[in-house]
Amino acid sequence: MRVALRVSSSYEHWDGDCDFALVEVTAGLAALALRRIAALRAQKSEDPDIHETYYWTSCVECYFSPWIAQEDAGAEVQAACLAVAERLCEVQSEDYEVIEVSDSFQVPSCQIAAVECQEMIARQDAIALSAIPRHASFYVQTAEIPLSMLEAALVLPARA
Repeated sequence: MRVALRVSSSYEHWDGDCDFALVEVTAGLAALALRRIAALRAQKSEDPDIHETYYWTSCVECYFSPWIAQEDAGAEVQAACLAVAERLCEVQSEDYEVIEVSDSFQVPSCQIAAVECQEMIARQDAIALSAIPRHASFYVQTAEIPLSMLEAALVLPARA
């Protein structure tokens, strides 16, 4: 399953053009995340003050802003940018933090932000992902992928 996760920034004035993160929640990623959540829970039984653990990873397809469109881009790129923004707006529901998207959902390259130092954050009942936008001194962090979604991804059939 592919999801677009809402992103927040540790810097209140800019998010590095990282409004969303596109993630493919595969069975492999879900199994890894669930192992890390289990490890955190085991550590928490030994030390109740532990809150979350961080792991280096690069499981985010891209961080992006659907509202960026280059003025001088061709009509095809402009249309693709508009399609991304419209798709995200039409699925805005109460749970705007995690949006399931289809396999055909594509982000135009002009909307993709460059990031470094990607991490997975294991929490008690979820994971989140973080990164540092290139040439920035702050980090961005995704909404959480809940335990229930990770468990569901384990039983999804593999895509061809």
